[in-house]
Amino acid sequence: MVKKDQKFNIEKLPNSEVKINFSVSAEEFSEFIQEAAKDISKELKIDGFRSGSIPFDIVKKQVGEEVLLKEGAEKAIRKHYVNIVIDNKIEAIGQPQIEFKKIAMGNDLEIEAVVAVIPEIEMKKGWEEKVKKINEKFNKQKVEIKKEDIDRELTFLANQRAKIITVNREAKKDDQIEIDFEAWKDNAPIEGGTAKKHQLIIGEGRFIPGFEEQLIGMKAGDKKDFDLAFPKDYHQKDLAGKITNFKVTVNLVQEREIPEINDEFASGIGSFKNLKDLEENLKKGMEEEEKRRIQQAQKIEVIEEAVKNVEAELPKILVESEIDRIKIELENDVVKMGLDKNQYFQQLKTTEEKLIEQWREKEAPNRVKAALIMKKVTADQKLEPSAKEVEERANIILQQYGALQKKDVEKDIDIQRFYESLKAEMMNEKALDYLATL
Repeated sequence: MVKKDQKFNIEKLPNSEVKINFSVSAEEFSEFIQEAAKDISKELKIDGFRSGSIPFDIVKKQVGEEVLLKEGAEKAIRKHYVNIVIDNKIEAIGQPQIEFKKIAMGNDLEIEAVVAVIPEIEMKKGWEEKVKKINEKFNKQKVEIKKEDIDRELTFLANQRAKIITVNREAKKDDQIEIDFEAWKDNAPIEGGTAKKHQLIIGEGRFIPGFEEQLIGMKAGDKKDFDLAFPKDYHQKDLAGKITNFKVTVNLVQEREIPEINDEFASGIGSFKNLKDLEENLKKGMEEEEKRRIQQAQKIEVIEEAVKNVEAELPKILVESEIDRIKIELENDVVKMGLDKNQYFQQLKTTEEKLIEQWREKEAPNRVKAALIMKKVTADQKLEPSAKEVEERANIILQQYGALQKKDVEKDIDIQRFYESLKAEMMNEKALDYLATL
């Protein structure tokens, strides 16, 4: 707690920073210096003295007055700066920039601390009306699952349960085949363009146009060499529209016996009485999925509109922290794609530095603004989840995690941090739900 006679002053600065000037009495500063000397004495080895019991004057002579002043001042800062921030509800971000205005033995310690704070945001006039129009647009959308949608899902389920039979004949459409292949351009193999024992179904269109058609008529053991052009809009720019040579060997040709879609098929999938029962179940699930898709699209559009209407001075530290989070997300995505960062940047024909500049210009500030909107909405509307709600959600997640990891999860994670993170996530959900009902 800040002492009643503590001298301090708080001043708001531009760019969401505050300046805190405060002083520590000469008497108290002297006590901090004595504490610093005692701590330092524990690390010193001087003949005739036990560690931690070396007199102050000898410690001062050994390490110098400047070191003692600095260490004593840091102790004072840790106590008084923190207390001022807490008592005055200053939402400080990161470490403060400290400047000693006066620091000397036998004198009051005078300190200036400048620190970034969570910015106060203002919403432009009329922003709620814009959000309401978005909500009205989405609320008019009706979920309609057509018969062809259900038939497509049934066909997918039937294909998933196809019986695979190896055959000794030429491959034809709808066959499953196993191939080895190499892709060459300019007499050199393409990086990542080689595969062994690769399975595909002729006619699914998983490869570039024309590739699967070249496999029709080939038998196990056959080899083929052919040229194809990559599509002009291919995602890998160095291959887009380019003629590429493919060398293919067929290892297996397999016929797929797809079960007939009838009552027997339905009962074999699960506890369905007949095909109609399965169709109704699929329709219900597809309706729920479509509702979720529409709700998600609505929330994204709502928050994008809200962000456009935010007026705030964003501290550099918040934007840079968001860039760090985006970098981690990107690295995780790249790993899932089976690439490393350098390969990914080569494909995009860019560099990490260029991407970071793009994030700094738009994506990171927008994400910070979105987080500030969520914070403001939850505070204004008092949308904080109850302890019971957080605990119930936490128990579900921990049980799922425990089932996957097969170990005592409470030993593996910081439970307090987990609960705080979960509570923040739930507050954001409540804020988004609120905005979607305007």
